[in-house]
Amino acid sequence: MFGTMHGKERQVAPAFADILGARVIAPPALDTDQFGTFAGEIPRRVSPLEAARAKARLAMAATGHPYALASEASYGPLPGIGWPGHEEFLLFLDDTRDLEIVEGHRTLGVPGSALRATSDTDIAEALTRAQWPGQAVIVRPAEPRTGPTAATAIAKGITDHGRLSAAITVAAAASADGYALIEPDLRAHYNPSRQQVLTELSVTLAHRLATACPACASPGYGRTGTETGLPCAECRFPSNQARADVYSCAICPHQHSELRPERTAEPVWCPNCNP
Repeated sequence: MFGTMHGKERQVAPAFADILGARVIAPPALDTDQFGTFAGEIPRRVSPLEAARAKARLAMAATGHPYALASEASYGPLPGIGWPGHEEFLLFLDDTRDLEIVEGHRTLGVPGSALRATSDTDIAEALTRAQWPGQAVIVRPAEPRTGPTAATAIAKGITDHGRLSAAITVAAAASADGYALIEPDLRAHYNPSRQQVLTELSVTLAHRLATACPACASPGYGRTGTETGLPCAECRFPSNQARADVYSCAICPHQHSELRPERTAEPVWCPNCNP
């Protein structure tokens, strides 16, 4: 079961069928928006990983099924580097084994940026660059007034000129400054770049679930971390770069390390050469 209301099971199903022989479906009428929305009408009060876990648990509760998948994304400054990007988690739960497996993916960039306009002609060129209408947009008041009409002035999943023009007119009228804000719809079923990330993550997760732990034979043995300390090419001091990947089991303590092919690090990553 995939805990989603946005069609994510369509990206994950092929890999799980090909690699695991498993069928992935989504329960009908599952309200995963209760854990937060990208448009902000419902704030997300937990971390992305906790939100994914809550969605998987919701699917389990709705169906009584012991296995569930869920994903969650965040857009903004990426941890560690601060550059804008997309981080996605894909999570699998197995209550028969008390097993949780998580795979994550980070990529730079976001599918377009926010635009201010009073009509769709003002932003036609920018929308084309953002690959609209393949990448849908959300339209909202740029400076929303408080009151019962605030939420109704937000329109999502816009992929045609008629809806876009009408939504901008409504949002601009509801805005204190007379402008509408047009931004990418980041939900998976309207976001091709996110669909691609989910497809790639599904392959990684399916292969990991197909890999048994050498010690206890539990599924899900795979890469879970790195070991730093790759020697500097200039002074041989241990750098901040990864020298090995760590593989471990989600059930028992067994793990092992595999050295990466790189033998030295550039001095720019060395705390001795570049303190």
